[in-house]
This record gives sequence, structure tokens and C-alpha cells, in this order.
Amino acid sequence: MEWKVEIENQPNQRILVRFVPQKELLTFTGQYKPHNKEWVDFSYDEYSIHIDAKTIENLLFKVYEKMKERLTVYEDIAKGFTLIKRFEVLED
Repeated sequence: MEWKVEIENQPNQRILVRFVPQKELLTFTGQYKPHNKEWVDFSYDEYSIHIDAKTIENLLFKVYEKMKERLTVYEDIAKGFTLIKRFEVLED
């Protein structure tokens, strides 16, 4: 079973929450969807199924913050690659 938690004003970001009964876990995966691509996992956490609403809220926030941090790095890297037009290796 899973739930897709949408991020307000961020249609290309979400948190996927999965219930894994065999392991008695809830997993929280922060995901980002680059333009015309599949969803990519950017952050992850898991917790025992013995959980309350406040803990779920805290885990959602924690996973979102880590995803946001990694998205900033990703965007900086992607921007850097747009500046590279050609790469040449000169041999002696």
C-alpha cells in the first residue's frame, strides 16, 4: 500500500509513503520528476509501523528538507553542464 503526498505549488515533487507489512515499516521517499522523465528518488527514511500522526508529520518534513537540499545541488550541476559545449582531450 502506498500514498503519494503532493507538495503544494511543486507539481514535480512528492513524497511517496509505503507500508511494508512484512517488515513492519513505513517508508518515506522524497521524489522529483525532471521534465519528461520518470520520478527519481532524492531522499529516504523509514520508521516502524508503530507511529503516530505527529511522527508522520515530522518524517514528511525531514524527507522533504533533505530532498530540497539535494535538488539544489542537482540544479547547480545541471546548470553547469549547460555551460559545457565541448570537451577536448589533447594528448602529448
